[in-house]
This record gives sequence, structure tokens and C-alpha cells, in this order.
Amino acid sequence: MKTRTTLSLVAAGLLVSGVANANATFNNEHCDVELDGNIQYYKGLLTVEMNNGSTMTITEDYELTINGESVSLDREQQRWVEDYYDQIDTAIPMTLNIAAEGLEIASSAVGEVFGELLGADDEMVMEFSELFDGLSEEMKIRFYDDQGNIRVDSTEFNQPGWFDNAWEDEFEARVESLVSQSVGRIMVAIGTEMMFGDGDMQAFEQKMERFGETIENRVEAQAEALEGKADELCAVLAKADYAENQMQKHINGLDGLNLLEMKNGSLKM
Repeated sequence: MKTRTTLSLVAAGLLVSGVANANATFNNEHCDVELDGNIQYYKGLLTVEMNNGSTMTITEDYELTINGESVSLDREQQRWVEDYYDQIDTAIPMTLNIAAEGLEIASSAVGEVFGELLGADDEMVMEFSELFDGLSEEMKIRFYDDQGNIRVDSTEFNQPGWFDNAWEDEFEARVESLVSQSVGRIMVAIGTEMMFGDGDMQAFEQKMERFGETIENRVEAQAEALEGKADELCAVLAKADYAENQMQKHINGLDGLNLLEMKNGSLKM
């Protein structure tokens, strides 16, 4: 029983060290931002449904309309509109790229961990690969059209964050499910290693620890680079929030504009 527990801890430790940082990076709530109202973005057209029932649109040429009527702006007002649009236009692809890179890091880490324990051609390893490929494809379908244009509609989100937290929840649920299914296979693989190796449990644990440290170090470097991008995203959203506040104060008809609500400017990892 003690040996079985130790082996389980070794396997669990490998999984945690291999994907913990990647999972944190995959978290799509890098900034504590909530959406108050709905946003649609497609082919350069930004549409915001405000909380007073009105609809604001901004074109890629920075033309502002409220409920379909063009709004005349002075120089300062125009500057706030342009700044707001530019920050949103920057933040959306940044968010999608961060999510995609985080998914790629997690996929690589999980594949290497279970590949080392079970063998690269093991059925469970292939299932993990299919899982991540499937999540990546679902993300493309949800946020891109057939020509590769970004398409965002927050009415499809289940939660009020900048981007839907359901992606993270789905990611964790599917990985946990496969991990649970693979525990028995991991135990068999470890037992086989012990039987046909030298039988030295301590040496085996050390081998696994070294492998886990290698994976952790590699993933940590990638995650830190991605965290830097998340910091940049947070700064972009903070600028958008500031421009939005100025538009709300200084442009008639935008008193109901409060799409972005920044709780703070820090990351939540």
C-alpha cells in the first residue's frame, strides 16, 4: 500500500509540475475585467450594446454612430473614440493569441509527461493529443470565420469576464477526466518499470523527479514569456477602460457606455 501511494504521488507530482504553469497561463482571466453590456467585433466593425438599451458602433475609420445615427465629434472627442477603438482592436487578437499559446504549452507538457510514463504511442497519450487538437479547433470555429477573420460575440459567453471563463473550465474538466482514466494505466507502466528495471524504488523516484524538473523548467520559461504578454494585454485593456470613461463623460448619448469594468490593473493567475 505504501509503495502504491508513493508511486501515485510520483505520477501526480509529474503531472502537476509539468502543467501547472501552463494551466495558469491558459487562464483567460489575466486581468480582473468584467463586461457590462455586450460587444460584437467582426471585420473591423465594433458594436457595443450599452446598459441603457442603446447601441454604439465604431467603424475601422473611427466613425461613431449611436442607434444608427452618425455622431459629430470635436477633436478631443474624436481622439477618445480612436483610442478606445484601437485598444479594443488590439486586445481582441492579443487575447486569442494568448489563449492559443497557453493551450499549446499545456498540450506539449501533458504529452511529454504521459509520453514518458506510458510511451509516446500509448492510446492514452493519443487521446490527450486529440483532446488538445479538438480544443484548438473549437477555439478556431468559435472565434474565426472561414477566411480567418476574427469574430467575437459576447452574447455567446456564459460568464461576464473579458473572454468566457468556460474555456478554462472546459479545459480543466476534460484534462481531469482523462487523468482519472489514465491512473490505472500509469500504475501498470510504473509497475512494469519496477519489475523489469533494477527494482530500486528510490532510483526510480529520482529519475521521475529529474524528468519532472526538466518539464517544469521548460514550461516555466514558456509560461513566463506568455505572462509578459498577459501583462501587455492588461495594460491595453486599462487604456481602453480609460478612453471609455472619457467617452462616457464627454460625448452625448454615451452615458450608458460602461462595457469594461476594471477591478484592478493586476493579473489574476
